Amino acid sequence: MSETVLKRTCMRDRIRDVLVARILDGTYPAGTQLKELVLAREFNVSQAPIREALRELEGSGLVHSERFRGTLVRGTDFEEILDSYELRATLETRALHLASPYDGALIAELQHCHAQMREALAAEDPERYIDYAMRFHRRIMEGSGNRSFLNVWDSLLWDVRGRIVLHRFVETGRSFAPLLQMHEALLARLAAQDPSGASEALRAILDRVCSAFAPA
Repeated sequence: MSETVLKRTCMRDRIRDVLVARILDGTYPAGTQLKELVLAREFNVSQAPIREALRELEGSGLVHSERFRGTLVRGTDFEEILDSYELRATLETRALHLASPYDGALIAELQHCHAQMREALAAEDPERYIDYAMRFHRRIMEGSGNRSFLNVWDSLLWDVRGRIVLHRFVETGRSFAPLLQMHEALLARLAAQDPSGASEALRAILDRVCSAFAPA
């Protein structure tokens, strides 16, 4: 990746994260129009990274585009989030079976991500925790060797959805510590070369996340 593209990608990610935070904390309530030119001036960038960031937000369901009105904030759709996690669970549990038997390199990489997740919680840095949790789960998808599975997983934009989970956990007073322990249980099943047990452990992790979005 060229330096120019890398800089644009990093800027897109930073802009995306700021916009996600503003939508989730109510700075941009539902119906707010997000104007590319105004945002480009605010962030002192061209409209290209703004457009790319808004495209990601639209893919995650936080905004939508209307003819003649541009990009409008939709807000968080809990039902859509639960649907996306059901699809994710189907993909990831199948990926665990396809990745079996688990080689040492895969397990080592997942252990590294888990160690970083633990350090992030100890440092009270939930953003970093989310980053490494996403890397952990994407590595499972890579391990399946099924490129179509990975493409579908990526299309769900888990970087954005991860921030929605983070906000929801903070909002409802939930801790990520139990999830860290559940990932440790998943690693134990992988080390034991137990695809069925690993699938159950993974499903439990995703069910725990979904519980934060379930109707009261």
